[in-house]
Amino acid sequence: MTLKSKPKILVTGGTGFLGQKVVPLLREKFEVSVMSRSGKTEVQGDLLKWNAGLDVESLKSEKFDIFLHMAGLYDLTASHEECFHHNITGTGTALKVASLLKIPVFMNTSSVAAAVNSKLSVVKPYDLNFSSPFPDPYSESKALAEKLIQNWNQEFRLKVNFRLGVLVGDTENGEIQRIDGPYQSPVAFDRLKKVIEAFPAALPVPGTAGRSLPLVPVDKAADAIVKFCEWSLNPENTSYQSFHITPAHGLEVSDLYKSTLENRNIRNKGIKLVDNVPESLLKAVSELALKFPQEELNYLLHFPKYDSGDTQAVLGTDWCPEFSEYETIFWRGYEKYISHRRD
Repeated sequence: MTLKSKPKILVTGGTGFLGQKVVPLLREKFEVSVMSRSGKTEVQGDLLKWNAGLDVESLKSEKFDIFLHMAGLYDLTASHEECFHHNITGTGTALKVASLLKIPVFMNTSSVAAAVNSKLSVVKPYDLNFSSPFPDPYSESKALAEKLIQNWNQEFRLKVNFRLGVLVGDTENGEIQRIDGPYQSPVAFDRLKKVIEAFPAALPVPGTAGRSLPLVPVDKAADAIVKFCEWSLNPENTSYQSFHITPAHGLEVSDLYKSTLENRNIRNKGIKLVDNVPESLLKAVSELALKFPQEELNYLLHFPKYDSGDTQAVLGTDWCPEFSEYETIFWRGYEKYISHRRD
């Protein structure tokens, strides 16, 4: 009796913050080939080169079942040119390579930033808005990459798009690789500790009441992607499908501020969310006072509500914990990161 071989998957972005969590899980269920520019992976390729610099004919014999595209540039302050090359050109090359290799399933990791400019009160995972300006080149490039995948006319049985929420440290130890997203909040408040403690009233901070941050621990996002890879092998799953990899509720902006103040042991008389901050004042506050990237501050003000019902239908309702369930570990990971930076 011959053992059934594992399905094969070709992965880009396997060495990044998310990829380092995804690939080990994939190896438990799939035969994995990681493509990168380094010489340390199964396939050497560069998505900014023609056909990624690959010998496509020799790779055809691998008969991959899935192409998982996680490579890209995540930088809210990057230029239009950088975002275009890495997130649009790179995605186009990935699609072309997957087509040439006749891989039936193409899966892409996008970002909730692709729909951050939506005017809808609740954003569906297929919604894209090109009639309003995007807050930065990064979000625009991710939206255009999604459109490219939707319109790709080469035949795939299934194309899947994941809009990842804001990735934070895992639920085991909270470890992170850099300061961004919600981790900017403690950095900013530490700088203003004396001012905050001396402030005579509730502290005015940028934010909109009822707005939530779609925080997702990186290990839970990785687990979700791997489960979707298994799901994609079902031949009944076809066409183009998009999913929000986001929690059911998310962390309200006011609760992030409160948690930060408590963790940093900053005495205060409460907070007051201030919406509709003028652009000039927002720039001054973010760059001069908080040293908080304006691009990231914009997201605190403008994140819409993301519908994750379709994701829950596949993964179950409890696949992603809410912030309160891993809050202690979140701060433990932050403390470990900043303590290493001091050493």
